[in-house]
Amino acid sequence: MVERRRSGAWLLLLVPFVASAVVIAAREPTSPPAGARTGAELERALEASFRAETAKVASVAVVSESGCSFARAWGGGFGSLAGAANDDTVFRAASLSKPVLAWIALLLVKEGRLDLDRPFHTLPGPPLTRHPDWADLANDPRWKAITARHVLTHRTGLPNWRSQLPDRRLRILFDPGTRFSYSGEGYRLLQHVVERISGADLESLAAARVFRPLGMTRTSYVWRPGFEGNAAVDRGPIEAFLGPGILGRADAAGSLLTTARDYGRFLSAVLSGSGLTPALRAEMLRPQARISSDRLFGPPAATGPATGREPTPCWALGWGSFEDSGGTARFHVGYDSPEYESYAVLYPSRNLGLVVLTAGGSGHGSSSPAFVRAVLGRTRTPFAWMGY
Repeated sequence: MVERRRSGAWLLLLVPFVASAVVIAAREPTSPPAGARTGAELERALEASFRAETAKVASVAVVSESGCSFARAWGGGFGSLAGAANDDTVFRAASLSKPVLAWIALLLVKEGRLDLDRPFHTLPGPPLTRHPDWADLANDPRWKAITARHVLTHRTGLPNWRSQLPDRRLRILFDPGTRFSYSGEGYRLLQHVVERISGADLESLAAARVFRPLGMTRTSYVWRPGFEGNAAVDRGPIEAFLGPGILGRADAAGSLLTTARDYGRFLSAVLSGSGLTPALRAEMLRPQARISSDRLFGPPAATGPATGREPTPCWALGWGSFEDSGGTARFHVGYDSPEYESYAVLYPSRNLGLVVLTAGGSGHGSSSPAFVRAVLGRTRTPFAWMGY
């Protein structure tokens, strides 16, 4: 059953906003852009996208730098949802966790507590390799070259996950800084560094520096009792697969729990640069790493289809980047098995942001691309490259 609190009035507000912001790809077949539709047509397009795909629950928010213009939720019957999904329904956002850590890191850069280009090994105190999580790197001197910029642009040389290697031990696969390879391990390393610098654990730090200031009241890196009853998160299978208590451990690479409206508040802050200097915001969004790989994930473990037909994106600080006929976009994907998929995209020059959260899907690309097309029309989003 579709949640109806956000009805035609919201859509009438959205249509003129999207009319000035919709991006249509060059040389691609196009469907009518959102701005060419009436509010009722746009509502029908979004609902049709949900009903045509496999996700059991989904939520969408469209934002500008001044806040959320539109938010809707669909579905139910998954996870701890006691009824139909609504604006307060919490989703497992997977790798949409990473841009939040990037934002925290940049706040520390602004305060002079973190240097993007200072190797981690020069931090005061015992070497990072004395910590059991990073002890496997002790005999490879290349770890001493790793910096925060390498992490935020996925150029650490670390694998996505050590568990994907034959012996399940962490190692450096190539010289840091030389090429792009998506790495959750890199983000976990930066989390450790940020916690050490700040003297606070990630959840406390994020709550104080991001969630509370932005009004993200239904967002956390760890499971909270208040989520029970209105969360599209099936805790049992997650804990059976990843281990008991996994939802109680903050992981900057992928444990974020949030709503579409809450994450939209974060996207609004990124669009406005709230809390950062103009120079630092520009540095965050500047493409910095060229990408030659034909897929986002892998090696060592490739995930999703490979295609050379899509535009090869670049990576900025915490965000992917691709060129569209309407400008440069910033994006991030969240993929935690087909059951949990999410996608966020920003068009800074058009003051437009969109977040899609889905749960309970099956198969690659359960819903995110369809929702993006429903709001923006056809773009040059590299969905196949991302594994959708």
